[in-house]
Amino acid sequence: MHAIHHTEAIVIRSEPSGEANKRVWLFTREFGLVIAMVQGVRKPEAKLQSQINDYSVINADLIRGKSTWRLVSATVVAVPLQEKKRPVRQDSAQGRQPLARAYVRTLAFLERFLVGEGMHEELFDHILAIGVMVQKGEHDARIVDALSLWKMLALLGYIAIDENEEQLFTLPFVEAVLLVDEPQIKKLVKSATDAITSSHL
Repeated sequence: MHAIHHTEAIVIRSEPSGEANKRVWLFTREFGLVIAMVQGVRKPEAKLQSQINDYSVINADLIRGKSTWRLVSATVVAVPLQEKKRPVRQDSAQGRQPLARAYVRTLAFLERFLVGEGMHEELFDHILAIGVMVQKGEHDARIVDALSLWKMLALLGYIAIDENEEQLFTLPFVEAVLLVDEPQIKKLVKSATDAITSSHL
């Protein structure tokens, strides 16, 4: 009998598997990045189908098998790309609102740079904070984009924090965003770009 692990998770992406299954990439609070199989979820009558949309936050029930994880049930906690309190400017070139694009891009880089399983609770809370900003739609997308990626890479150890950046790193994300000006955006972007280039990932 396999134990069921309950954990909060962010659905990074998913893809079909076989005739009716789906493979999902989950960033979980307790286990870090896991890839889980969801059996029969693509059948028309599958109730779980509406609970595991890409980029949503869920409470997940997972079973660890010998070679893979299985997601056996889930409930939606938040859907940052759909639950906005007020509209923001649409980016027609990308087909998304700018804040939503920042959130999606951060998740894509998270999958790329987060290696293996393991608890990353501070990083998990950082990603949740970005999702909350997307829902509210109240902040400058360029600042959110630059700061979210920079802090994610710093939390993963790809960027060394200097004295001038300590406050941005330690403050709650919603407060740090208010401190970033135009010169700081350029510095954060350069720091993140250099880290990405030097990592060869």
